Amino acid sequence: MYEEGKKLEFRDERQKRVAKLKKLMIALVVTLIAIPTILCIVLVVKLVILQGKVENILDDRDKMENTTTYIGETTDDSDESSTGTQTESNTQESQEQSSEEQTTEEQTTEKPSEEPLPDGKYAYLTFDDGPSANTMQILDILDNYGVKATFFVNGHTGPVMEERYKAIVDRGHAIGIHTFSHDYDNVYGGLDKFEEEIVSLRKYILEVTGKDTTLFRFPGGSSNTRVDDIKPYIKWLNDNGYSYWDWNSSSGDATGKKPSAAEIVANCMVQADAGYKNLVILMHDLRPKDTTVEALPTLIEELQARGYEVIAIDERSTPVQHRKLQ
Repeated sequence: MYEEGKKLEFRDERQKRVAKLKKLMIALVVTLIAIPTILCIVLVVKLVILQGKVENILDDRDKMENTTTYIGETTDDSDESSTGTQTESNTQESQEQSSEEQTTEEQTTEKPSEEPLPDGKYAYLTFDDGPSANTMQILDILDNYGVKATFFVNGHTGPVMEERYKAIVDRGHAIGIHTFSHDYDNVYGGLDKFEEEIVSLRKYILEVTGKDTTLFRFPGGSSNTRVDDIKPYIKWLNDNGYSYWDWNSSSGDATGKKPSAAEIVANCMVQADAGYKNLVILMHDLRPKDTTVEALPTLIEELQARGYEVIAIDERSTPVQHRKLQ
């Protein structure tokens, strides 16, 4: 009996050890499964956040160029970056929105011309910040409709970018200067830096395309709030033979919320339906702006249906300017 009892006791202890070992093994397996799963979830979340940051950086280095509230846009959009590093405050956004709301045909500057454009309705499609991966597709669409546009470019170097600059000019479109870096701190860091930003890009465009240009658009427009007094910069442009262009119609493609193609078309039609005879439409030539490219055919068709001739800016055109010297 004693030996039988010892055997039973030994068997119970062994079963307990086996059960305990099984629990440890199960816990280990669960841990080994859980840790990679958690790591994968964390990695996915970080990738999503990183993707959003990258898209915001690429999305628009000049978010404040668009300051009116558009269809599909709320007024409490989060601040957006400029050149991927700077953010606008809500105060700056509201100030620029107010300035653009004042943009009407009466703000155009009369420009004498020996051969003025015939009386009619004209629409100028203007694309800022390029060239980009979208440029060639934009050019193809413009070619398909037999219309011309104006590209206010930045300084992008490299063989691929140079081919895009050349394509803009070779296909008969106007090319303008939007400063080399589009860095607000540098562009508006004094007249010396301002001049360098413009002259260096002008020389680069001439070197790459063989085309000299004096067309200019301020980063943020002449009504931007990044500079306390825009007048010295305007005076420098006037004194050095440059023609600066703002806009009186905007696609809304520089807002925090990405508009659909239909919303972009509707935004551009606001001033057209208001009876403007000369429309200068602000759009952006940046890789993330796929809905801008998507909207372009319908936009051209709608403009033409309303009697507009879609042309590029030339010496006969009358600039739209938010701010000018008195």
